Amino acid sequence: MKNKNMYYELFDSFDIEMSDTIFVSSDISMLVYYFYKKSIKFNPNILIDVLIEKVGTNGTLIFPTYNWDFCQGIAFDYNNTISKVGSLTNVALKRDDFKRTKHPIYSFAVYGKDKDYLCSLENKSSFGMDSPFNYFYKNNAKNLFINVDYQSSATFIHNVEEKIGVEYRYLKDFTADYIDESNNKSERTYSMYVRYLDKDVITTINPMHDIFIKNECIYEIWYKKNIYLRLLDMKKAYDLVELDILKNNARNIVKYDGQK
Repeated sequence: MKNKNMYYELFDSFDIEMSDTIFVSSDISMLVYYFYKKSIKFNPNILIDVLIEKVGTNGTLIFPTYNWDFCQGIAFDYNNTISKVGSLTNVALKRDDFKRTKHPIYSFAVYGKDKDYLCSLENKSSFGMDSPFNYFYKNNAKNLFINVDYQSSATFIHNVEEKIGVEYRYLKDFTADYIDESNNKSERTYSMYVRYLDKDVITTINPMHDIFIKNECIYEIWYKKNIYLRLLDMKKAYDLVELDILKNNARNIVKYDGQK
């Protein structure tokens, strides 16, 4: 299929290999527009299919399907609560070859080798050591960014912050109704490592980009001049974020009142 080659071209410059774990952060609006200008209707399922081909049956492909309504006391419905982090993530949620993880705030749509493992996790904390965010670190995942920056999508930094125990965040519980995969309803409590409101915490992780470049843990390209693509070695990035927190008072990650 001639048009399918356009989807392959997106990732030809990247080191995505069979058996890789790829976590996709995306905003596909510019891709849709680019295809439109070529008089081609963009098909998000083809893009997902191409990534599946890249990682193969022994790889794992993951999309974020976050939704923060649970924090407002609104019920989480495993089968019906939509993702609030992009249209591509909701396409993945609807596919039969993907399955959703269980956390009501930070869930993921998963395909591939580690699908069953990730969907079996019972982590209470959004970013804890038993969460998918720590799985990324332990399994040398690569974060594929499609036209998004760290500021809006590098949620993995909170796993590092919780691991260390930073002074500008604390663990907060949220309780609401939970409707599970079998449509059983119960009240449940989950937690998230949240900002202290009185410290006026502002996440500013984009300055880490130069550090990532210097340490050769990211590769980036412009596709057709207006679509920005990055592939990040998450294990290296986690370690660099941890170093900034411990040695630089997290200056490249956050700004907050009382920061030394």
